[in-house]
Amino acid sequence: MTHPDWRQIQRDHLFFTWTRQAASNGWEIDAAEGARFHVPGRGWIWDLESQVYNVNAGHNHPHIKRRMVDQINELPAAAPGAVLPIRATLAEKLVTHTGLERAFLTTGGSEAVENAIKIARLFTGRRKILARRHSYHGATFATLAIGGDARKDPFVADLSPSYHIDDPYPLPPRGDGPSAWLASVQRLVAREGPDTIAAILLEGLTGTNGVQIPPDDFWPGVRQLCDEHRILLIDDEIFSGFGRTGRWFACEHWQVRPDIMVIGKGLTSGYAPLAGVMVNREISEYFVDQTLWCGLTHYAHPVSCAAAVGAVEVLEHDKLVENAASVGQHLFARVAALRDDAVIGAHLVDVRGRGLMLAVEFDRAAESLVARLWARNVYCPARTRTLFLCPPLCLTRHQADQVADLLVDAAREEFASG
Repeated sequence: MTHPDWRQIQRDHLFFTWTRQAASNGWEIDAAEGARFHVPGRGWIWDLESQVYNVNAGHNHPHIKRRMVDQINELPAAAPGAVLPIRATLAEKLVTHTGLERAFLTTGGSEAVENAIKIARLFTGRRKILARRHSYHGATFATLAIGGDARKDPFVADLSPSYHIDDPYPLPPRGDGPSAWLASVQRLVAREGPDTIAAILLEGLTGTNGVQIPPDDFWPGVRQLCDEHRILLIDDEIFSGFGRTGRWFACEHWQVRPDIMVIGKGLTSGYAPLAGVMVNREISEYFVDQTLWCGLTHYAHPVSCAAAVGAVEVLEHDKLVENAASVGQHLFARVAALRDDAVIGAHLVDVRGRGLMLAVEFDRAAESLVARLWARNVYCPARTRTLFLCPPLCLTRHQADQVADLLVDAAREEFASG
């Protein structure tokens, strides 16, 4: 668009999300490549948020674009009931990588979680869904009610009842021990009554609620608890899936297979809107003779399916899952070494994460540090005191060192005055 006022037109006529409109001007992006995007008049910016934690395969990858263009030229739209090669190709890849049996595809993560809840309730005949208090599972009324993220607060009076698992916090002042994780789930199951619970819904690894790493017995313990009471285990891998943590899905770190898995974000690497629900064989077979009361107009959209196939192929061919593990380990070590930095060390509370899903927690609000990073052409998300380092999975070791050097420089400036 060449209209000289196009940016103002967007500000005046298109909402920005999760903010007061007067508080958000946005920024112009005119190009992107790999782990960076380009802002006119400013230059190339390191993208440590992967836009919305979704550009896992990297910006502007030719293979994903080629897949999408080929599908547009062949068949750009089709009804949900149409049988298409691209839908079959994607379904096969999803079954291979998740180890589950059947997919239900939506246009976004909130819709995917909504439909996972519907499937769990239809299959079990129970209603309650348990989730962590500090979790985010979507922006619809049902998904806001399930989680405990503060974005639900304006709508509390309108939401269904919540059943929240208390979140342990291992650091001072609480210092909860490893046993607190599983015990909090066991307490809530006992209190609510296992026969009333359809599912326990957990993020594979928590996203912007802190990237808290559970103890090794947590996921296996929850799996066992669910098996004992015929409760479904739903794993929300929207944020942590498709290589983000150095495994295809975060649950693989603990060798646990859920009954239902929710996927999105990295599924298409953000090139087109698509998310989904994967279910195990027992659930899949249940709906052979039972009606699945789920559907939407843009179900399994052909172009989005093509983007997903292309994105998964890039992760496979370029070995980006393995790269996320190795480069993430290196970046983690670089940041963790700041504990010994004469200026920064006293202010560094914790470094945690897996792969290229890292959190760096300080002892003060991170807003000023984020601004210092932006001044160094680093786009880094933060929440309260915590920075999130979640770049595209194509980030190289050399690029990770460049990012780490800029972070060190910005943090030393931030904490120089104590």
